[in-house]
Amino acid sequence: MGDQTCSRRSSDYLPLKVLESYLSYGMSAALFKLFREKHGITYDLGVYYPIRSGNAPFLIYLSVSNKQALFAFELLSTLWKNLLFNPLTDVEISLAKEKLKGSFLLGNQSLDEILQRKIQLVSYGILPISENDLISKIEEISSLDILKLTNKYLSKPFLCISGNKKICSEIKARWINNFLF
Repeated sequence: MGDQTCSRRSSDYLPLKVLESYLSYGMSAALFKLFREKHGITYDLGVYYPIRSGNAPFLIYLSVSNKQALFAFELLSTLWKNLLFNPLTDVEISLAKEKLKGSFLLGNQSLDEILQRKIQLVSYGILPISENDLISKIEEISSLDILKLTNKYLSKPFLCISGNKKICSEIKARWINNFLF
């Protein structure tokens, strides 16, 4: 479930990275806690939000058994709607920012990692910024910034499902009721 968002060049990129961190970075992430810890229903889950020179997809993906598919879809729909209507709490955004900053610092463990990331950005025509500037920009992001961007980019998401035909048909019907208004 997801939609097309912005390129790495956009000022919207870092707030969406904070959202990605909130949803999928580590065992304290919202997706992990909701699907695996609280309900124990997913095999694989996460967020796909790659660096792109053009618009990039922001996707939440998960894999569940047929038995849990409808319940998982309802959980995902509820989570998605909460992202559209409710700002992250101070604790949630603070933790998401720290995890994101940590991921950038972790990506600077070797010269090879630093060079690969900078070469990728330069190949897209994007000037890399210093780690200090990056961290400073992350600190400026507010819950309201993220809420505005979820509404800008994610208010009319797309869905891709595969599996049992009957279950997929039911999910499609629920999708139409929940998101195609």
